[in-house]
Amino acid sequence: MKNINTNTILQIVALLFLVIIGYMTFSSGSKWEIIEKDLNDAKQELKSSEATLKATKVELETSKEEFKKMRLQKDLLIHQRDSLIFDFKKKNAKDWEELQRIKDSIKLNNDKLAEEKALIKSLFGIK
Repeated sequence: MKNINTNTILQIVALLFLVIIGYMTFSSGSKWEIIEKDLNDAKQELKSSEATLKATKVELETSKEEFKKMRLQKDLLIHQRDSLIFDFKKKNAKDWEELQRIKDSIKLNNDKLAEEKALIKSLFGIK
């Protein structure tokens, strides 16, 4: 008799647990809706972040090109300045060897200047 009562009590306890688990499962449906809504919101934020990241990447590439152009312009100005300095030294040279060295420097500088002018023109699309 005691054995039957223990089995019956265990069955009742198991049935009670099943009822509690079933209730929690069906009542958590609204919680699933909240979780699903939060996940959808997170997906939308991720999409907007991805779009922002792409736009930032394009702006970065544009900025890199602008920096490259500015560096070339700076180099052009430096070579023009050097050319003016060499011209001044040429006019004030006292001996022939010094004049030849200055002349070679001027030729080298003018060659660099012509190359950089062509490069800048090609970057800005000037024909």
